Amino acid sequence: MDSLLRRLYHEQEGQAVYLVAGLLIVMLGMAALSIDIGFAVHAQRELQASADAAATAGALDLSNNLSSTTAVQTAYCASGVDNNGFVSSGNGSLICPNGKSYGQNVFGDLPGVTMVSDAAATYPVVACLSQLTALGLACNNTASANAMAVEEQVRVPTFFGKLFGISSISLKAQSLAAMKGGTPAPANIEMLLDTTPSMTDPDTKCTVTGIANPTKDDCAKAGVRTLLSQLSPCAAGLSSCGTVTNGNVANAVTEVALLTFPGLYSSSAVQNDYLNCDAVNITTQLSAYAPAGTSNPPYISIVPLSSDYKTSYSSGLNGSSSDLVKAVDWQDGAGCTTSAYGLEAGSHYNVDGYNTFYATAITAAQADLSAQAGTRAKMQGAIILISDGDATAKWSTNGPPPPSGTCNRSVQNCSDFTTSAPQSAAQYECHQAITAAQTAADTANAAGLKTWVYAIAYGADTSSSSSCSSDLSPPSTPTDPHPTSNPISGCAAMQAIASDPTKFYSDNANGCLSAAHPSITSLNAIFKNISNDFLTTRLLPTSWYNGGIW
Repeated sequence: MDSLLRRLYHEQEGQAVYLVAGLLIVMLGMAALSIDIGFAVHAQRELQASADAAATAGALDLSNNLSSTTAVQTAYCASGVDNNGFVSSGNGSLICPNGKSYGQNVFGDLPGVTMVSDAAATYPVVACLSQLTALGLACNNTASANAMAVEEQVRVPTFFGKLFGISSISLKAQSLAAMKGGTPAPANIEMLLDTTPSMTDPDTKCTVTGIANPTKDDCAKAGVRTLLSQLSPCAAGLSSCGTVTNGNVANAVTEVALLTFPGLYSSSAVQNDYLNCDAVNITTQLSAYAPAGTSNPPYISIVPLSSDYKTSYSSGLNGSSSDLVKAVDWQDGAGCTTSAYGLEAGSHYNVDGYNTFYATAITAAQADLSAQAGTRAKMQGAIILISDGDATAKWSTNGPPPPSGTCNRSVQNCSDFTTSAPQSAAQYECHQAITAAQTAADTANAAGLKTWVYAIAYGADTSSSSSCSSDLSPPSTPTDPHPTSNPISGCAAMQAIASDPTKFYSDNANGCLSAAHPSITSLNAIFKNISNDFLTTRLLPTSWYNGGIW
């Protein structure tokens, strides 16, 4: 017996089995741990993605001057909070803005996400960050905020951690987004400016620095200057946009064109419309309206798409060499005076001048956008129209006055249209403009992006009986001797021209008010708000919020 025990004690066969068994347990434990950690990492990424989406969506509402309540709702609806989390937070009956449903970024494998509510805040929450105000993003909107903070949380189950008493892992994701105003977005913008005689009327509600009694023309050009000052011709951070060739820099970000109605009769008149500080009177060179697609004249495009309006991302306007700036500015290097600068409005030979017709200008603007090639053909296109919406052009067998025709306005009833325009051009002019705008808004570019059409109602009438007369009482033609009345007001026409309600603005004259932007009624504020659409929201370091204490 003693010999048997001694042999068993010294026997080494089979000892590897114990080692393998021990190592197998360790390896299986590590494998199980890696699976649980891997799933947790995957869940963390999904949670962070939904938090970023929520913060960005809420920040976008701040950019659009919506209330803090609406911005918070939008952030909640764009988050990863599912049905249970949404209802348990007391939001079960909340209707998401823009008709969207909540849980827009819910991940199927990540149920139970909720918003964090602690001593710091109940998220989502808006904030006014001093870091952003220092960069020019003021909190002077409806929400009194320039950023949206979101913090989501979820507990994810473990697969093998339960063997070690760990049944779940708690995860949190924080996100902070700034409203628009930081990063420029590439775009082609066609600016349509009314230069009919009514634009020489004074605007007592408008304030233009340096001009004591500004006209509507002064105020409209000041609005365009505001737009240009907010846009960027080249990438953010560049100290110089580089060499300018034919009005453009290489790799331009946002290009802007300027069109007017009525157009001009000659190319020399086009140049004199923004050069020489009005030393040459071009109102004698106004052209009659022609059918869409007619070769020049009329010259509707005054300055083609250009990106030389600033010399760098952060510089002031480049009035010394930019035709675009010269067309709307007397200072910033333009060298003009407040009484003689930029685009000329009105007509010297008749106080009424050419009446308003802008459908063909909208069509021309879209044609210019559609003609873009290369990378610019894939950038967001936009048309911005400023008008009272009251199209009132007349057609006459006498033809237009010089230089488009020979009619003498002082003794004859002259036409606002060229002889090539059919009589039907003077019917339903406001509806013609609406159709042209809707066609533009339905046109997609090479990247599938449809044109944004902005309509700024400037002094628009809300009565269909005193505006858009060719729609209320369309003149008869040989082919349509008894046209049907289709009344519409100038205000309603401008509303219909906008590609969506958020693209419609108004100065609130005569009771014409934008439902989407009721508090934005000055032209400068309107153009500044529009410029935000050509900037992007951006995610920020979370340490910028509340000193990093979440």
